[in-house]
Parts: sequence; structure tokens; C-alpha cells
Amino acid sequence: MEFQNVIFNRKSIRTFLDEKVSDEQIYRLLEFGHAAPSAGNIQPWEFIIVKDEDNKKAIVETTFIGNNMIDGKPQEWILKAPVIIVVVANKQKSYERYGKIALETLIYLDCSACIENMLLGAVELGLASCYVSGFRKDELSKVLKLPETHEPIAILPIGYSNDVSLKRPKVKLDEIIHCEVFSG
Repeated sequence: MEFQNVIFNRKSIRTFLDEKVSDEQIYRLLEFGHAAPSAGNIQPWEFIIVKDEDNKKAIVETTFIGNNMIDGKPQEWILKAPVIIVVVANKQKSYERYGKIALETLIYLDCSACIENMLLGAVELGLASCYVSGFRKDELSKVLKLPETHEPIAILPIGYSNDVSLKRPKVKLDEIIHCEVFSG
């Protein structure tokens, strides 16, 4: 697929076919993510691959819809994905090189570049995903048995799309372009 088609065909998919994703495809997605740039080439990302239904349910219980972190309804649609990849940041690795700024911004920026590569890679492989960031970090860390040196950044449900929805509208590009200085 041409690169521009990969970019423009990427959508956040929340419905999946009941079809297995191969280990080779999962590994390829991880390779795409691992090829991302990072500050100082630290590569703080690590991946947790989850297929077991009980483990998937435990992950989903840490999620929420909207902005109600405490009482928000779990994002149960995630359970339909045959695979969940949780992208985790190794905070210690980044902190040792960059100090406090690593924990404030760099781990999120670096891991987001990794995640975008994976989302685009899913399109290239004929798969679908969604960038899920609505979860209770401390609870998810416990579910995944993460050491204190690691932090969950995103949940990526992976599968074959069963989506028939229309592409969501984007803000007009001309409304967000500024030349030389901010002009808004």
C-alpha cells in the first residue's frame, strides 16, 4: 500500500471480526513500533502482548469512557480484539539520561511515536487498532505486574476491522496553519 494511503486510511477501530491475528503479524507490528525515533535513541518502550481472555478482562476493568476516571464505564469493546498490546515506558532508562523532563514529557512523546508507527503498520498489514489512553494507570500497572520503573502509556487492541462507519471529519488544515508566528 502506498504510504499516503496508509496514513489516510488509518481509523480508530472499535469493532473487530472474530479472527485470529498471527504471531508473525504481531511481531511485525512490534518491529514497526521499535523503528520509531526517540530522544537520544533511548527507545524507552516495551510491549506486553495479551491474548488470554481473563487477562484481557482485567485490563478492560482499568479503562473508562470519557473523562470520569473513577466511575466511568469500562471500554468493553476492547474484549472483541483477539490481541491487546500494551505499550509501556521504561521510566528509569529515560530518567537516567534526561532527568525530570524525561518523566514529564519525553517518555510520552517517544512512546507516542512508537504507537503511531504501530497504528500505521496495522493498516499496512490489513489490521485495525485504536489508541486507548483512558485507563487508571496505577490499576493497570498492578494488573500487568509492572515494576515501579515502568509506566503504561497506551492500550492497543489489535484485530481485523468489522467497522463500517464513515471516516470522522477533521478540522480544516487552513484553520491550524500559522506562518512565522502564531496568528490566532
